Amino acid sequence: MPLDPAVLCERLGEFRGTPIRLMAWELPTDGPFGMLISRPHEDAIIYQSHTTKAHQAHIVLHELGHIIAYDLAGERPVATQLRTCYSDRDERDAEVIASTIMCQAILATRRTKRYGIDEPWRPSVYNSLVLAES
Repeated sequence: MPLDPAVLCERLGEFRGTPIRLMAWELPTDGPFGMLISRPHEDAIIYQSHTTKAHQAHIVLHELGHIIAYDLAGERPVATQLRTCYSDRDERDAEVIASTIMCQAILATRRTKRYGIDEPWRPSVYNSLVLAES
């Protein structure tokens, strides 16, 4: 049950009624690793294509953090905006959201493995109690 940022973006986009498109791009190494382009009909997250999968996931979650923070504050842009410069508070909020999502995903993955939920066919006391016929 590892976290798949693409699936998270797809489901959050469905929930919000505004799709979130992910675009891997070869960004300059001296610039930002990710960008958010907010348009009235979609949000696009551009992220560095030349880095590790874990770093890409964090970049996407960070930009997703900006989207979530905007939605919670009711500050969805009405016109197309390319945002690459945020206030310290906006950056902190996006980083906290990204780190929280990643942490919760890691904990959920560990729990599923610890209790054998990731392998429901494996014999266990839990499965014998839950799957037992009445």
